[in-house]
Amino acid sequence: MQAGDYTFQLTVTDSIRQRSTAEVIVIVQLENNSPPIAVTGPDKELTFPVESTILDGSKSIDDQGIVYYHWENISGPSAVQMENVDKAVATVTSLRVGSYHFQLTVKDHQGLSSTATLSVVVKEENNSPPHAHAGGKHILLLPNNSIALDGSWSTDDQGIVSYLWLRDGQSPAAGDVIHGSDHEAVLQLTNLVEGIYTFHLKVTDAKGESDTDTATIEVRPDPKKNGLVELILEVGVGQLTEQQKDTLVRQLAMLLNVLDSDIKVQRIQAYSDISTAIVFYVQNGHISKVVKASVVTRMLHVQLLKEKADFLLFKVLRVDTAACLLKCSGHGHCDPITKRCICYQLWMENLLHLYLNDGESNCEWSILYVTVSAFTLIVFTVALAWLCICCCKRKRTKIRKKTKYTILDNIDDQEKMELRPKYGIKHRSTEHNSSLMVSESEFDSDQDTIFSREKIERENPKDIMNGSIRNGVSFSYGSKDR
Repeated sequence: MQAGDYTFQLTVTDSIRQRSTAEVIVIVQLENNSPPIAVTGPDKELTFPVESTILDGSKSIDDQGIVYYHWENISGPSAVQMENVDKAVATVTSLRVGSYHFQLTVKDHQGLSSTATLSVVVKEENNSPPHAHAGGKHILLLPNNSIALDGSWSTDDQGIVSYLWLRDGQSPAAGDVIHGSDHEAVLQLTNLVEGIYTFHLKVTDAKGESDTDTATIEVRPDPKKNGLVELILEVGVGQLTEQQKDTLVRQLAMLLNVLDSDIKVQRIQAYSDISTAIVFYVQNGHISKVVKASVVTRMLHVQLLKEKADFLLFKVLRVDTAACLLKCSGHGHCDPITKRCICYQLWMENLLHLYLNDGESNCEWSILYVTVSAFTLIVFTVALAWLCICCCKRKRTKIRKKTKYTILDNIDDQEKMELRPKYGIKHRSTEHNSSLMVSESEFDSDQDTIFSREKIERENPKDIMNGSIRNGVSFSYGSKDR
């Protein structure tokens, strides 16, 4: 209907066709419509970082009802993103530090509209640096070689976004980080060895602020270390069953003459692909005292030599102390693999102690002292030998030479030639009488005679009887001249 006056007539008729009429006037006037009112609520003040915020225009009113909503960003950083802009409630994301103004427009069914503005201010937060808490000092007693360092007690006003565990450069390199936990709140470590470990925890918040704290792990030796015995068997670690392990324990108890309950197996681990290491100790059941590993090892060596090779369930490859217990005389360190001493420079093993005593490796001898002692012994030996030789020579010169005779019977020509006097002297009788024996004293006297005649010839050439003797004329000495 349009605005105006309307007249409507009503006619009624009965059964005998009697009628009656009546009129009604309807006046249609223009309505009194009010425009809508847009309402956005109070302005907002947010702290960065903030992910999103809500723009609420649902409290806008109109006497006839609102049929249209629209949100838009009229000022502020343009990187902002808006969702549901044509609804009463919209969402704004990707806010940055700065001031924003959002405008809401509402309309009724007659097109009357209204607008309102909402101010959103994003401020820089007052960030406090985080506080790291690594867990302090821990004491670990072997054979337990695993531990977890809890850094989850670290705090920050806006929340911690990253954890980082770092091993100190002076800490032992042994020990494994499992499950990548060095980037998590809780650090999990295993396979630690004896020593002092230091780990630094660094925590960082969303603003890049960080803090560092330190945790210390002191791994102490096993109190049963001196009693641990390592038995190497020729069997794969995966092939050794629990039942076979119990049988081995009973067999060892028989060898050591103890109860099987006194043998405590500490661990079983692979030694190689085909061998298994069983580490155990023997405990005295009466006073709960651990027997020294060296004593147990020596007893097993003796007993295994007495018994057959197949006395134990598997072949024994080696029996030794699990830890190297040698002191090395303070001049070396013990090799944990070979169980022998590695001496420092200028030190060596005492060979007498090693091979003639108990066979225990050591570092007792100084190489300098050994060298000096060996040199002194060599000089003394040489001097003694030289003295003996000199004494023997003196004795020989004082002893008178014995007269030696040679029987010239039954000798060949070669031997005769060898037995003739030296210096060209011919013995006439040897050529005619083979039974004549000539002594060395005679040869000496012949030589003296030759030298004396030559002297007389030089001094008194005129006194020589039976002819003259001149230089260059050979002199023949015969038996008649004697």
